[in-house]
Amino acid sequence: MWSDVTRALPDRLRTYPGWWLCVAALLCIAPGISIAQEEASPYTLREGGITVTVSGIEATAWDDLRSMLRDQLTLSGNSNPTEPLADDLAFFTRQEYIREGWPNAEVRWDLKGDVISLEIVSGMQIRVGEIFWKGELILPEEEMRKFLLRPSIEREGSDKANPVWVNKELESGSGLVQRRLRAEGYLQAVTVLTPSPDIHPDGLRDLTLEVTAGPRFTFGSVEFSGAPVELDALMRTRIAQTPGEPFNEARVQQLEGQLTSMAKERGWLNAVTVSDYTLGQLGGTVDVVIVMTAGERVMVARVQPHEGFSRGSKRVLTAGFREAEGKYYQAEDLDIMFKRALDTGMFARLDVDPQLRPGVSPATADLLISGEETQPKTLGFELGFDTFLGAQAGVNYRNTNFRDWGTTLAAELNWSVAGPLGSIKLTDPAIFNSGYAASIQIAVENFSLFEYSRNGTSLNLELSRRVSKGFSYTVFTGVSANTVSTDVLTEAEIGPDTYLLGSIGGSLMLDYRDSPVLPRKGWFLSGRLELTGGDVSFVRTDLRGAWYKPITKKFRFAAGGGLLSIQGASTEELPIDSRVFNGGPNTVRSFAERELGPVTNGNTPLGGTAAIFANAEFSYEIYPNLELALFTDFGSLAGANNGSPFDYSSDFRTAVGAGLRYKLPFGPIRIDYGHNLDAREGEKSGMLHVTVGFAF
Repeated sequence: MWSDVTRALPDRLRTYPGWWLCVAALLCIAPGISIAQEEASPYTLREGGITVTVSGIEATAWDDLRSMLRDQLTLSGNSNPTEPLADDLAFFTRQEYIREGWPNAEVRWDLKGDVISLEIVSGMQIRVGEIFWKGELILPEEEMRKFLLRPSIEREGSDKANPVWVNKELESGSGLVQRRLRAEGYLQAVTVLTPSPDIHPDGLRDLTLEVTAGPRFTFGSVEFSGAPVELDALMRTRIAQTPGEPFNEARVQQLEGQLTSMAKERGWLNAVTVSDYTLGQLGGTVDVVIVMTAGERVMVARVQPHEGFSRGSKRVLTAGFREAEGKYYQAEDLDIMFKRALDTGMFARLDVDPQLRPGVSPATADLLISGEETQPKTLGFELGFDTFLGAQAGVNYRNTNFRDWGTTLAAELNWSVAGPLGSIKLTDPAIFNSGYAASIQIAVENFSLFEYSRNGTSLNLELSRRVSKGFSYTVFTGVSANTVSTDVLTEAEIGPDTYLLGSIGGSLMLDYRDSPVLPRKGWFLSGRLELTGGDVSFVRTDLRGAWYKPITKKFRFAAGGGLLSIQGASTEELPIDSRVFNGGPNTVRSFAERELGPVTNGNTPLGGTAAIFANAEFSYEIYPNLELALFTDFGSLAGANNGSPFDYSSDFRTAVGAGLRYKLPFGPIRIDYGHNLDAREGEKSGMLHVTVGFAF
């Protein structure tokens, strides 16, 4: 044996001085290797009093097969092994292999004592090769291939080019092609799948799909009657789009459903729509008669929150939906009330179900509101970083149903490089049991980021209302007391060093984005007017907006801008933190936050009385939730250094750059670098920004 081993060694190893040690080591571990292999195969499953061994299986396939065998043993209810049970297990094992693309698999079984042995001879795994098309090719070949292979490639880890051959999945795909043709009006379309009798040496099997489209049917005239007078014109406009479209029964049912939904969403909750038509054998136009039975329009009698809700939640729901009482049921109005309720953060889920009152005329319904409340008390901790405030940490407490009143108590304490900020806010989402929300907040802040330090205490009150799906407004008032200290800045640079300000104003928001935190399409426009008095008097106006346009599924365009201005006071008369600034991750990204415009030798931004900026951005999703963006920004700051308050052209700046966005539920983590195209003396060539949320 020793001579046999040494002769089997390569010459290089036999000439190595310590070769015999290597051989000895191999001889020592070889028995262990052999034993390990014997223990690993066959694979064994013990369930109850039955033992099943399986041989001829890949290690990667054992987990799935073991799960299937365990299920079959459980379903059989047998506690003792029998020949019928062994035959069943062999049958289901073979079916599992066929499903995985081994059509020639064989499974042999044997029963000895309480052990069922299964031996698998899998054969060659077959995959889909070339696809040949025959007959009437109404659709593009690539589109038919997509439908034919959809069931095959949807399985996890599937080869998109040559998926595993599973007859059932391919037949299902053939059915999808047929359904697609019928959706185009070819109601008699038939598809026949024919596998090639030969299999290539590499395991690929070709197939042919023969398409017989038959005649095409299209919508002809569409007669419609029975619609409520208030909706007749709207419904006829919808129906007018159908003549000439491909005809199919699903399209008729869809049209019936759309008309019925239009009626029910506007209060005709008992509306029913039926259609009648006749199909010829040779295709052509199909005339359709649609009849609606609308019934009475339903009025909302009262709002009934579920008994399982807390007292505070019931108050909020009753107040929020009370506007619907005594009015006709309107799904659009209820959707606004629904969103207002969810905005409170009190509810994880809400369902609104109109319950008709039987035998009552005129028809009325109660709004039954059910759902699930969120955990009212939460304590959170935050860690973060951005390029303006630097490292940040915070702790926050929130109670969305404080003392079971339906009010929200929120307290926050945050630290950053700029200093601490603490606030307590109490919000009533149904003030005086109405659809308005009111809040009161007190905040204390120390801001020491530049060459000065400001200590401020503020008290603010707000009253807000969402009027429609896209329109909301807020009115507010507040007062703040501030002191500013510096050893560097002049009186003109810092403005007042001790000042008391009172303000009153309002804001409007038109928001038609698909999401306020992760928008892909839509637009918004916001405006804010604030009148401030006290030690300094001035009027501030802010106007902002953005537009989002998807170009493809992964490629989108966005544009935004803003115009900010202060009137009634010069820059030097304004407290430094009350001025208008420009530059930063949300305006012109080639500058640090606030630093577009005049700065001191110590890089303290001095601000101005007006700013304008605009942005344009293309982004592409390079990986799920990860986007690459290219952008350009431009903007100007006016009113600084005694300049004209609206002379934007005196300091117009441009940036180009690129960035990454990683989307999270609360908004994207954003990294942007903006290059300064016309850097001036003392300015940086660009700026890197790390922050959370979209730029605009």
